[in-house]
Amino acid sequence: MPKIGILVASSNNNLKLGLKLKELALSQNCEVEFINLVDLKLPLYSTLEEEENGIPESVLDLATKILELKAFIIVAPEYNGVMPPVLNNAMSWTSRATKSWRDAFNEKIVGLATHSGGGGAKGLQAMRLMYQHLGANILARELLTTYEKPLNEESAVAMINSLIRLSKD
Repeated sequence: MPKIGILVASSNNNLKLGLKLKELALSQNCEVEFINLVDLKLPLYSTLEEEENGIPESVLDLATKILELKAFIIVAPEYNGVMPPVLNNAMSWTSRATKSWRDAFNEKIVGLATHSGGGGAKGLQAMRLMYQHLGANILARELLTTYEKPLNEESAVAMINSLIRLSKD
């Protein structure tokens, strides 16, 4: 059975979106590794934090899960025109917890999704830049929902099926 990761950087509407994507993925006979980064309560990354306390066990667990997956949907809100700090922080830690900073996402297939009270497009663009920099292959299709624009489930299923198909290659 194919497996994808759903990484969520929210405890509100983006969490609800991530759970709906999980439901849709399961309906496509796809196993899901669902990770809410907020629940991990990671310390703020800094070189000083790493030097003094090392890499937290929760980060090593996160990196292990990510390394085992070939495809992901990243679900995060837009914060001030970029991605939320919890996502950036988790990726900073993850890049330090692997042999090479790109290991976790290099050559992986990534879909991007957001629920935004504002526009959302800038947050998606910021995520696209970060994951491309980490070596991921980003799907052209993005999922953007707002209070006025609900999730297009056909589009979501198409994204999930693309992740499944491309991660088999």
